[in-house]
Formats: sequence, structure tokens, C-alpha cells
Amino acid sequence: MSDAEAGLKKLEDELVRARRFGARATKEMHARVVKDLRAAEGRARRAEQRAAEAMKRATQAEQKAARAAKRAQRAERELAAVKESTSWKVGHAVVSVPARLKRRR
Repeated sequence: MSDAEAGLKKLEDELVRARRFGARATKEMHARVVKDLRAAEGRARRAEQRAAEAMKRATQAEQKAARAAKRAQRAERELAAVKESTSWKVGHAVVSVPARLKRRR
């Protein structure tokens, strides 16, 4: 075997090793990418669940606030009706005179 043939054989062997290494490195890279992708998908799924739960809580809070606002409006209307009633006005007039006298002392 001449020097040229020996050099060519050496290069061919190096090429075989490089191809094997490249194939192994590609498989490992793909495995890592798939693993990272699955982990990212899991995180995204959990984030979507947390967001859905937060939206549900927000909707419930809005509904609760709306019910409270309705109750407050109802109470304000009832109070206004009571203050407009004759019995309230008479009672207020009866009680206000002694209260003013008591404050003046």
C-alpha cells in the first residue's frame, strides 16, 4: 500500500467515524428537542388551566359584585321610600325637637 492509499484509507476511516458521530449527535439532539418540547407543552397546558381558573374566579367575582350592587340599589330605594313616608316625617319631627333641646344644654 502506498502512502497515497494509506492516506486515503485514513481519510475514509475518519469519514466513517464522523458519519457515526454525526448520526449519534443528531439522534441525541432530536431526543433533547422532543424532551424540551414536551416539557414546554406541559408548562403551557398548566398555564392555560391556571388562566381558565382565574377567568372563572373573575366571572364569579363580577357576578357577586353585580348581585351586591343590585341589593344596594334595592336598599337605597327602600330607604328613600321610608324617608318619603308620612310616618317617617312625623316621627322625625317628633324626635328632632327633643334632640335639639338636648344639644343646646
